[in-house]
Amino acid sequence: MGEACKVLIVDDEMLIRQGIINYIEWEQEGFQIVGEASNGKEAMQKIAEFSPHIVITDIVMPIMDGIDLVREAKLAFPDIEIIVLSSFENFDYVRSTFQNGVADYILKPKLNGPELLRILNKAASRIPDLHHAASLVEPKRSTEEVLEQLILGYGPSADLDSLSAAFTANRFMLASVHGENLERSQLKAAFERAMPGEASVFVLDSGESDVLLLFNFNPDQLERIKQAVETLASENRDAVWMLGKPFDGIGDLKSLHDENLLIMKKYLFYLPEQTFFTFDGLPEEKAKQATFDLNHFIEMFKDRLFNAAFTYLENHVDYLAGRYSNDSFEFKSFLGNVVFNIIVLLDTMKYDIQELEQKKYSYFTKINEAAHVNEALDELNGFLGEVREILLSEDKGSEQAKNLNLILAYIEQHFTEPLRLSEIAGHFHFNASYLSSYFSTHHKEGFSEYLNRVRIKKSMELLENSTVSISNISGMVGYSEHSYYCKVFKRITGMSPGSYRKEIQAQHENEEKGVSHLKK
Repeated sequence: MGEACKVLIVDDEMLIRQGIINYIEWEQEGFQIVGEASNGKEAMQKIAEFSPHIVITDIVMPIMDGIDLVREAKLAFPDIEIIVLSSFENFDYVRSTFQNGVADYILKPKLNGPELLRILNKAASRIPDLHHAASLVEPKRSTEEVLEQLILGYGPSADLDSLSAAFTANRFMLASVHGENLERSQLKAAFERAMPGEASVFVLDSGESDVLLLFNFNPDQLERIKQAVETLASENRDAVWMLGKPFDGIGDLKSLHDENLLIMKKYLFYLPEQTFFTFDGLPEEKAKQATFDLNHFIEMFKDRLFNAAFTYLENHVDYLAGRYSNDSFEFKSFLGNVVFNIIVLLDTMKYDIQELEQKKYSYFTKINEAAHVNEALDELNGFLGEVREILLSEDKGSEQAKNLNLILAYIEQHFTEPLRLSEIAGHFHFNASYLSSYFSTHHKEGFSEYLNRVRIKKSMELLENSTVSISNISGMVGYSEHSYYCKVFKRITGMSPGSYRKEIQAQHENEEKGVSHLKK
């Protein structure tokens, strides 16, 4: 009779520990559970007490998490084998433990008896001087299991060699199927019906609502695969299909998954009605525009140019909703920031926002949890609707304030023309001294400086989004002397117009590099 391999189970959830205990017949398979622990600190004490050969540990735990446990356990007990439990969501975090000597991992959604036993036997086979009762021959893994490990980044070069016999063609392509209640066998059968006897397909787990398919095919079969997948997508509109770029070697599997398919998946948030995406037919994004100037928005709001402020905001939100390769978190963060700043503005301007204050966390939560762009926009539009009602019900605009509002709007519309304070005051039948005092009081600057700021803002947009020469831009925004424009631009922005344009172009190039390969 061989020696039993001693195992310690570490997880802060008792139900998880009990589940692991009940997955296999431990003693019959040559293993003995010597203890349980609910955190890393407790585990270290039990390792010292019971000297287990193998530790199975969760990552997220109180007091001492799995990362620290792995580090300290391997330092104190170098021969101990450690298996980590992981979810799909925190696997990148788990991967960092491999350098500290982790033997293997188990994905919680795939945890079952055979998988647990396979990994335990694999770990036991590496323990010096352990005459394990169970067979030390590791069960042969399926092609799909090897491919899944390669995608997760945990697969040695030997795995690549072992896969060669599974592929009969020299081209590969990944597809992602996103939806609820996806059946792997049904997806494989559906594709094989669409292309009987042609390309091979391997169906892989990718998450609770995703399945990955790897196609192995000859170059002349590419268009038929695309047509077959598009047909399947049209027949089942409850799922979304995405076809990544074809590639030549299985060694590129992980990089194509991470750098192509994962970026394509960002489109799901922005285009919820579309059920089929392909690497060479991605929808065109809206052209790059100037970044949202929050200070400009706040200034318009404070000046009670509400319609202009809302139009400026809504135009930018519409633009962001068409930038499909941006992360959805970035989009949601922008909306949440807008909600926060408008509430602060209303409070500063002495509007009654008690009801809005009570609702703001609901808006933050619903925007953050939005499954797609339309849900997030519905929340923003609902919020803006409430803001408009507050502004209408508490109209603080006297006739004089309304006229000032018109003056500011007039400047926004006529900034390219020669404008003088005295002429504008006369045009609106205002006292010039009062108007001068108004600018100094409300804008902390005089009329000329306010006009300069409007003009420089407009010139920045032209520098960002056009190839018009700088000398022509200075005239387009109302400056008759190019040198004076450059002087004012540098005083307001801290750099010359030429330096600003170069900096913006460099930023755009860096941003576009991340997604340009999708359409090659």
